Amino acid sequence: MDGYQLYKKYTMAGQLANWDSDAWHYGQLVHQAFYLVGITRLFDLLEQAEADGKRLELLYAAPGSGCPPVAYDVQVADTAPPTLITLPDAGSLNRPAPFRGLYPWVFV
Repeated sequence: MDGYQLYKKYTMAGQLANWDSDAWHYGQLVHQAFYLVGITRLFDLLEQAEADGKRLELLYAAPGSGCPPVAYDVQVADTAPPTLITLPDAGSLNRPAPFRGLYPWVFV
């Protein structure tokens, strides 16, 4: 498959998968990588990952400024399950997290 077909495969699988499943997370990652590195580099990385039997992974800047980590690049990584990043200031189950979104009608 070429990069475009792989992109459509993973994003469509993510849309059809249950929320919070591995397929959903990987579809979100591929979609975010599209905006992060652009179409040409993403399609090349998808082809490379498919040929090597690996997956893509987002690289995050080291935290330290008190802000949530921001993805800055994409790389090909082993097929280990994705690691979810938890933020220390996100609150607990007993206390609701503060609103940080763009849309006020989306509840956190």
